[in-house]
Amino acid sequence: MNLLAYLTELFIDTFGITRPKPEQQRTANLVIGGFLLLFGIIVVGVMAFLILQISTGSHGN
Repeated sequence: MNLLAYLTELFIDTFGITRPKPEQQRTANLVIGGFLLLFGIIVVGVMAFLILQISTGSHGN
């Protein structure tokens, strides 16, 4: 959970969004962290798919 809290704080500092209230901190960590994790998984998946397509030579055929 510490990594998730760190990533959430980094996201809040980077994009300048309003900090959640202390009682909303856990929910904000889960929501923002979940979206960041989902985004990361999608990026890795797309990259893996593209690398696979290029390495097998099946693009455009």
